[in-house]
This record gives sequence, C-alpha cells and structure tokens, in this order.
Amino acid sequence: MLLFRLVKRNILVYTRDRSNIFFSLLSMLIIIGLMVVFLGKMNADSVLNLLNEYGGERDTVLDRSNAEQLVMLWTLAGIVVVNSITITLSMVGIMVEDEAQKRLSSFYVAPVSRWIFVFSYIIAAIAMGIIMCSLTIIIGEAYIVATGGIMLPIAILGKVFLYIVLNVFTSATMVFLIANFVHSQSAFGGLSTIIGTLVGFIAGIYLPMGMLPERVQNVLKCFPLLHGCSFMRDLLTKDILAKTFTNCPEELMNGYKEYMGITILYEGEAISTTIKIAFLVISGIIFIGIAALLQRKRNVMSR
Repeated sequence: MLLFRLVKRNILVYTRDRSNIFFSLLSMLIIIGLMVVFLGKMNADSVLNLLNEYGGERDTVLDRSNAEQLVMLWTLAGIVVVNSITITLSMVGIMVEDEAQKRLSSFYVAPVSRWIFVFSYIIAAIAMGIIMCSLTIIIGEAYIVATGGIMLPIAILGKVFLYIVLNVFTSATMVFLIANFVHSQSAFGGLSTIIGTLVGFIAGIYLPMGMLPERVQNVLKCFPLLHGCSFMRDLLTKDILAKTFTNCPEELMNGYKEYMGITILYEGEAISTTIKIAFLVISGIIFIGIAALLQRKRNVMSR
C-alpha cells in the first residue's frame, strides 16, 4: 500500500538523522536541565513551605519525599506534552524539506491523489509522536521508581496513553497547519526555534500559571497545549497530591493545583476534563479543515 510505504519512508528519514532527533528533543532536555539545576528544588521547597505553614504537625522526611515525587510527575506531564509538539513539528519538517528540495514536485508527478502524500506526513508525525511520548513516560516512570517513587497503576498508564494519542493528534494537526505557510528550510528552522522556545512558557513549565499576570493566563487558556498539559498533569499527580496534602485543608490543595496549572479556571469555575478533551478534539478538526482548504488552494494554483 502506497500510503503505508510513504509513512514508513517519512519515519525512516526522521530516525536516520540523529541531529534531527536531538533538536526535536532539545526543549525536553532544557526542561530537564532547568529542573535538575534549580526549578525542581524550588518547586519542591514551595510545597514544603505550604505544608509547614498550613498543614499542622508534619513528617518532614515524608513530606520532602512526596513533594519531590509530585514535582517529578508534574514535570513529566509537561515534558510529554512538549514532546508532542516538538516531535511532530520535526516530522512535519520533512514535508518542508521535500518541498524545498523539489522532491514533493516529483511525488506529485505520479498518478496518485495528492492527499495520499499529505496524509503520509500527518500519519507519520502522529505515529512518531505517540512512540516518543510513550517512551518518555516509560523512561520517566522508571526513573521515578528507581529513585524511591511509586509506580503508577496500570489503569492510570492506560489513560495516559489515550491522552498521549489525543495530545499528539492535536499537536500534529496544528504544526501541519503552520507548516503550510513555510516553504524553505531556513524559514522552518527559525519557526522551530521560536516554537521550541515558547512551548515551555505556553505549557506553564518554566513559570507556573500562578506566577503569570491574569491577562497572560487568559491568552494561554486559548491554546490547546495548555489544556492538554493540564489534564495530563491532573491524571499523573492525582494520587501523589492526595498523599502530599494529607490532613491539609482542601482549599490548600485546590489553590496549589490552580497555581501550578493542574486545574484551569474559567470565570471562577474549574474546567472539567471532558471540556478539555472536547477542546483538543475540536481544535484538531479545525486545524485539519483549515489545512485542507490551504492544500486545495495550493493544488488549484499549481495546475
């Protein structure tokens, strides 16, 4: 089947270029580096300060362990969502490279629908994104368990995989839409740098939501990336949050979840997971629709 061969070809092009893999994972490496150097300790210390101030008499050693695991899971959720953007962006970059190198024109000479070639880039991006994000979860969980943390239940990991699929789908369609406006490798390289820089801020990783001005928070709430990050964090940190904030007022935990972007408020009410999922699905469909219109216009102009 031609579509399968094209998808395989795009995946092989990506995996054979080690520099391509490295730069698509660069944002993740930066986040890990920042967490190891100072952000991880700072976030864990802020949890301990909250517990010491409002939690009454506490077991400091246990609180430290729980706080560190909470921060690691919170970070892991953000990394998975960031990878869903950077990996799919790198995969879609293959289309830009093919166009710049005139390979795409050669493909279009074949008596095959152009949509076969278009879908091959999107499907390859989704497949590679799911694989790499799943590996991120496996490696992250292995590290957490190796450092004394608790393994997530199988039921939770199953939901994590479904959330990965949803995030990757939305991310792939979004970056494919963006790539329709780029026709050279240099322009795409600049675009990748900008997105790689901004993605950590949009996902609320470099700076927690609570540290941002209200107007900035309202702008970020319009991005599917933040909602995808929110329900991934909520799923991964649910159990450890309950353990960390044991014997604490419920308002304390709710305030922390809002501050760290685990929950997102709209007009004072927390947005439900169902609405977040619907927002991502609808956004993905809209991205595909707009990209389809652009592709159709491009096809007409090239006749």
